[in-house]
Amino acid sequence: MMASREELEHAYSPSRWSHRMGSDDVINAHIKTLTEGSNLARECVDCEVGFSFGLSEKEKFDVFGAKTLPGDAPIFVYIHGGYWSALGREMSSFMAPVLCKAGAVVVSVGYDLAPQANMDEIVSQVKKAVSFVLTMATRRGSSGVYLCGHSAGAHLAALMLSQNWLEETMVSPGMIKGAVLVCGVYDLRPLVNTYVNDPLKMTVEDAVRNSPVTHLDKIAGFSEKRRFIVAYGDHDPPEFQRQSTEFNIALSSRGIQSTLMVIPDTDHFNVIENLQLEDYSLSQEIVKLMNLNIGPILDQMQSTNIS
Repeated sequence: MMASREELEHAYSPSRWSHRMGSDDVINAHIKTLTEGSNLARECVDCEVGFSFGLSEKEKFDVFGAKTLPGDAPIFVYIHGGYWSALGREMSSFMAPVLCKAGAVVVSVGYDLAPQANMDEIVSQVKKAVSFVLTMATRRGSSGVYLCGHSAGAHLAALMLSQNWLEETMVSPGMIKGAVLVCGVYDLRPLVNTYVNDPLKMTVEDAVRNSPVTHLDKIAGFSEKRRFIVAYGDHDPPEFQRQSTEFNIALSSRGIQSTLMVIPDTDHFNVIENLQLEDYSLSQEIVKLMNLNIGPILDQMQSTNIS
């Protein structure tokens, strides 16, 4: 039996499932937390903001730690969520103090939001941004690029794993060493008949074309040596939990090194907000993924301007 629109909208409304506060409050708190954390990052980490990679005002990314860290430092690329219609790069660098101290350059990516852009255009813009970062990584001699996205951003990051970057940028797809996909939607079809799609106006065909689940073989073909983390909070909506679990199984069944993380006592929002914390389990796993060690590096860098 097919779910009604009302049932689907409830299932795909993360704010209705928080265990910490009401729907409006958790969204307002999320925006406040991301904004304050990102403002702090711009104050305490060397940064270059507003690199343009396209013609629109939102097609920009910010770079943290590039001046201080060595050229071979890994690059952590963060793609924000907001159901493709909210948030932005200005509030997407909240994890930079922790990850830059651990030894990674952090890049926060912006893109046009619906309804100004449709899904195809958003995917194309993120693709351009990642192309620029891969070129930057090659020029720096970086040890690798690691993609991370939250919610809608996890969907976009997952799609980037299916690209043949050698054709796009003359950079080997092997430059992307891994990905951290947090609370993502990997099959867009359930969203077509919900409020989420009102600004996007996706057809079923659009949803299929832009769903990572329809590109699994391509992802596997480029990801033989990549390592993935697929994560969600234990108070995420059941549909987000299901999509994450099934996507991780699909990756693993194709020989990809993918680990599922269910993070206790977190909902759809603080599961990503907590990347501001050095001792947070997902922060620690990301540092390990990038072959860094948060403790000693932190100690060594206390006297630098990243402290």
